Amino acid sequence: MFEKQDELNIHTNGSDWRNKNLNWRRAIWTECAELLDYTNWKWWRKQDISIKDIEMELIDTWHFLMSDIMVNNSIDSCTENVYYKFKNSFETFQETKMSRIQEYAEELVRESLTSHQSMVHRFVMLCGAIGPQMNIDGIYKLYMGKNVLNKFRQDNGYKQKTYQKIWDGQEDNVYLMDIIRQILPTNEVFEDLVYECLNEKYKKVISNSIK
Repeated sequence: MFEKQDELNIHTNGSDWRNKNLNWRRAIWTECAELLDYTNWKWWRKQDISIKDIEMELIDTWHFLMSDIMVNNSIDSCTENVYYKFKNSFETFQETKMSRIQEYAEELVRESLTSHQSMVHRFVMLCGAIGPQMNIDGIYKLYMGKNVLNKFRQDNGYKQKTYQKIWDGQEDNVYLMDIIRQILPTNEVFEDLVYECLNEKYKKVISNSIK
């Protein structure tokens, strides 16, 4: 995952992305805020609770967290750090509680705004709060899929604001989730298959919008 994130950062921001002072930590707490919006915390209006959307926002957070810790650390040391954090700190619960997800997300936000020392630990705790499916294998599958979507967005004008994120009334993330459920991440051509499926669907979206 760290290798793929490095490739994506190079694809998006150039080979010297580590030296560009990109504010990865601001991106982390912003994604956490988006995650919280799916936990129905707003007492002044009704919201739908969506674990699938929470999981996807978690993966978006993971993209930025990996990038942040890679700025000053080698990929090997980052990998080792994350491996041991999941091995020693990943804890699941008998039931998924929105209050626990909210608490752990806010702890990650606090770390991103203050000491930055325990962000990986807080992230792993948040994974466990969301559910046992968010173990390292679950994170890997969703990450690999979203990584392909992020590249696909860049290839189709995301920075230039020409990319259409809503496909037939639904965000592209929804289509991504449907696609990756059908493809094993261990498939040697997983990324190519996901990209091809996204491209096929997007062409139809563009064609329909022109009509």
